[in-house]
Amino acid sequence: MRLVLVGFVLWLISSALLVSIVGSILWLSRKFSPLRDAEGSEWARLTAFGLLAPPSFGIAFAIAGLTSAILCPATSVRNYHLCFHLAKHLCGHASATTIWKSHSLLLAALVWLGVTGATTVILSKRAKLVKRFRPSPKLKQAIALAQLPKNLPVWESDDEAPAGLVGVLSPSIFVSRKTVRHLPLSALTIILRHEYAHLARKDHWLRWLLFVIALIFAPIPFAVWLQREWRYACEMAADDFAASDSQLARLLTNALRAVQGLTGLNNEQLQHRIERLKAKRTKSNYAIWVGVGAILSGLVLGVFAFSLPSIWLTFHCLAEALILR
Repeated sequence: MRLVLVGFVLWLISSALLVSIVGSILWLSRKFSPLRDAEGSEWARLTAFGLLAPPSFGIAFAIAGLTSAILCPATSVRNYHLCFHLAKHLCGHASATTIWKSHSLLLAALVWLGVTGATTVILSKRAKLVKRFRPSPKLKQAIALAQLPKNLPVWESDDEAPAGLVGVLSPSIFVSRKTVRHLPLSALTIILRHEYAHLARKDHWLRWLLFVIALIFAPIPFAVWLQREWRYACEMAADDFAASDSQLARLLTNALRAVQGLTGLNNEQLQHRIERLKAKRTKSNYAIWVGVGAILSGLVLGVFAFSLPSIWLTFHCLAEALILR
């Protein structure tokens, strides 16, 4: 069990460094390169990859650090020792003070894991507490016009949100009663198509996974930024899915305006979505490759940083100090 906890701490540290590097490079590329033209499904794929790749690489670094510490003679004799490495590094077991700091780091990581786990459970339970009602005749008519799958439940709710897709294993769509009462049938239909787009794109699977990763690495600003950008990009991608032609684009534009007036939402993102649907858009494959190159360059830079003797030996000695009692 202790080795699992040590592996988690090593994964947390290495992944945090990689998230910082990849996130900063992707942020700079978004600001100062053709990547600023990427949007919708393109930007959603890039931000999801940018947030998922660092923790995946972190697993390899954690296993390498844990293996090197287990095979180290200093660990096998179960005794703390002074380091005589030629490269200067922050030794994790040179004194009782640094040993205490290493074990404090283990405790802090466990507390943070508990906080993120509890937050995730609370938020998942909160989504289930929304009161659901059987669809009214008007909503049933909109469901038929939207041509939704018969096995996809659609409910009315008393929630403040106009509509949404909830659930992971058993997803369902909810539409607020206020929205059903005040919006015309055409607007309800296109909103249902928009929510179905999230299901078709498997956004309900990625949503919780990326949320948990962003929550774990919340102290790193770029992790929160990537998760927020992914959520907004998914909304634009769902708009594109629902508005497959100019007529549907006009219907969705009118629906978003109606929702805006109904709920009082007047944020920049919603207004940008409305203006985006009205404008002619071109897909930029070049921007996608710039984004992929930015993410890969960040990962390569992270691998290079860990290969430096000073950083790797610090990582190795930290693993030893965490394993030793």
